[in-house]
Amino acid sequence: MVKSFLTVLIFLVVAGNDLRAQDPVFSQFYNAPLYLNPALMGDYQDFSLGLSYRSQWNSLVFPYNTTQVSMIAPLYYDKHKKPEGHLGGVGVSFYTDKAGEGDNFKSTGANASFAYNVQLATQNKNTLTFAIQAGMVNRRIDTDVLQWGEQYSDLIGFDPTVVPADVSLINNSTVFDITTGAFWRYYSSIDSRVIRSIYAGYCVGHLNHPDQSVLENQKDNLPLLHKFHGGLVVALSEKFTISGNFLTLFQDEENQTNYGMFGAYTLPVESSGILSNMITRLGAWHRWDDSFIASIEFLTDNIQLGFSYDWNVTSLKYNNRGTGAYEITLGYKFYSPAPPKVLY
Repeated sequence: MVKSFLTVLIFLVVAGNDLRAQDPVFSQFYNAPLYLNPALMGDYQDFSLGLSYRSQWNSLVFPYNTTQVSMIAPLYYDKHKKPEGHLGGVGVSFYTDKAGEGDNFKSTGANASFAYNVQLATQNKNTLTFAIQAGMVNRRIDTDVLQWGEQYSDLIGFDPTVVPADVSLINNSTVFDITTGAFWRYYSSIDSRVIRSIYAGYCVGHLNHPDQSVLENQKDNLPLLHKFHGGLVVALSEKFTISGNFLTLFQDEENQTNYGMFGAYTLPVESSGILSNMITRLGAWHRWDDSFIASIEFLTDNIQLGFSYDWNVTSLKYNNRGTGAYEITLGYKFYSPAPPKVLY
């Protein structure tokens, strides 16, 4: 009863007032490209599938679980002219965000994206991509599994036949949402011991300020979500590269900033098939005033597999029993034979 009461209380306070929380963000943000910035499709030259899963604060009463699935299909004016003929791409993505005891609070979204590449130099060495994304988002609270104080009596305890008066004020919300973005990347023409690529992007979400309120006669218009991200990849040798990148977000008066780096090494192991040309990547990041993040990734011609863990360094660590968040990402590329490339 206490858990359910707290669940509803927190939800009503957040949904019914002007408190604004940021949209969910992945620690492995570049492994969820359509969730981060639809203009990142300009980087994908092969048909690709991706999955990201994040689980946060499982030791608490109200854990958070976010899942994102994406599909990217590149567009070419001539498939025999890669990479020069790369026009951009189309993509679809789906995500769910669950919170509360028994996943009472659910947000589900589906998006379609289109990106167009502007070649600023030959050989696809300098590219600017513009993209637009549109979709639907549904938010709901499952009132059937909640227990309210007025359903209890001194004589019989909990009485499920009593219908709480406030339940009728809670309704599902389905809204239309628009996002746009831009992304720039420059590739060096030399492959060893130099900056291999530099990249930067900007994305703004909720352009139409959709009303996500699930309470009758209440409005909760989403504020604009601004995302700035970028970085560079440096080759220290033929097999070893380092890459530094950052992401900063602004939504209403809230801000979140991640920064860190990867070290990537091409394993000197002869292999074939889906394990060919394996690259191992180790990374470390800091989410400003929140947590430290460690990650490991494996890249091959076809597969990308990543795992990361967040250690909270704020006062929340005393309430979540030291349990942070973990993420798992999986990608599969249907490629024309070519070794994997470190993009971020």
